[in-house]
Amino acid sequence: MRRLDENYEFFNVDVSQWLNLLSTLPELSSERGILYLLYQGSEITQAFHSLQGIRPDLTGPFSSPAIAIRQLQESESVDAVIMFEQGLAVYLLAKIQAAFTPEMDILQYLELAQDSIDEEFGRRFHVWPQEFWGKGMFSLFQRIRTLLDELPPDFLFVLAIFEGKQIWTSLIVERIAGQIRRITTTRQLAPKSFETSEWQTDYKNLLQAVSQQINPPTLGFFTDDETLRFILQSESPLDFIRQARQRGLIIIDPIPSRIKSRL
Repeated sequence: MRRLDENYEFFNVDVSQWLNLLSTLPELSSERGILYLLYQGSEITQAFHSLQGIRPDLTGPFSSPAIAIRQLQESESVDAVIMFEQGLAVYLLAKIQAAFTPEMDILQYLELAQDSIDEEFGRRFHVWPQEFWGKGMFSLFQRIRTLLDELPPDFLFVLAIFEGKQIWTSLIVERIAGQIRRITTTRQLAPKSFETSEWQTDYKNLLQAVSQQINPPTLGFFTDDETLRFILQSESPLDFIRQARQRGLIIIDPIPSRIKSRL
């Protein structure tokens, strides 16, 4: 069973990149988009539409979270509205960290996180329609466990998905001696800029920055956002990846021999 390192680090994440990544998951995908709101007191301080990006026009005072999420879900014609109290993230991280023990495996840790969020449901965390929250999340945790069990005990994985000339979403995961040591995004590499002319060649600049600031990557996966969605929707993802690699739509570099032999 894979476990988190007791000095596990989750930091320097780019919020928009995480939301883009989550939007590709079947459990959190939507046709009309999802509206994410951050609030403090009786004022919405930040608004992000999963399809449209930042929506500063939706910030400002509101009467109550329960009323605001219903009204915005209807007026913006989105599939769901998710609203967080501004101090909730810090509170949840502190609470989860206090409850964490090295004996926990990754699935137990994620279940702990979900339980902690569920406790705040309707208080500092609001979703409309309510049934949108939590659908299929346990199966998502199971897939994460399966993925971790398939990977070698020591690795540094770099995922970068491009949209045009910019990184649309990214993920950097480091595991040492079978334990997750850190999870972050390319924001950890700031002030490096990764706007590219052609991601198929310029991805090497990202690999170089990771090597200099963290460690040399053992596995790198690079593609564009459209191809990623096709992978996640494919009934045979491995076959699709093989074909996409041949067409230059996916680059895997570096690639361990055990993975290369399967592709």
